Amino acid sequence: MPGGYEDIYRWHASRLAGADLTGPAPALGLAVEGPGLVRAGLFGRDYLVDETGVRPADGESAHPNQLSLVAHYALSPGRGEPAYEFVPLDRLSGPAPGHPGAGQPFGRHRFDRDMARRFDRDPEALIAAVARLGGRDIGRDISGGRAWLFHPFPKVPLKLIYHEADEEFPANYRLLFDKSATAFMVFEALGFLAGLFLWELCGPDG
Repeated sequence: MPGGYEDIYRWHASRLAGADLTGPAPALGLAVEGPGLVRAGLFGRDYLVDETGVRPADGESAHPNQLSLVAHYALSPGRGEPAYEFVPLDRLSGPAPGHPGAGQPFGRHRFDRDMARRFDRDPEALIAAVARLGGRDIGRDISGGRAWLFHPFPKVPLKLIYHEADEEFPANYRLLFDKSATAFMVFEALGFLAGLFLWELCGPDG
């Protein structure tokens, strides 16, 4: 895989040429819009995918990472359903040692740090951001934190857990992935998805 966000998207776009997108689409939960054309949603925004590439359905611009992730999912060979059992990203199988993408692409500590910087003093902003991204309140997690379920892609659910601050501990934020996520997206792409989720929640200046 090449380096640079734009180069990564161009690499994904080159793989779309000649690919069968409509055949696998139902198994991925994607809508078929026409011959060779599918529609995929990502964090509340729809994208159209065909052999020429990915474009936002609203006609506006998009970050190359958004386009790359949509292309990657549309090309997924994954089948089946999510397990709805959640683990941290670093508990999923990563690339083999020596692979250019080896290593944890998105650390837990970075997520907690950046979320704390944005929301510790404004928890109501967190609630608003969760609603904007389509998070579904699923009550209290077994750990005691408040939990929300997201479906950035139909077969790749995420769980966000938020522990409010108390007299003893600061607020804590955790992002968990479904145990089956690597059946639909490679580990490195899931790291990009985690980064995009953080960006979408906090905003580009968060």
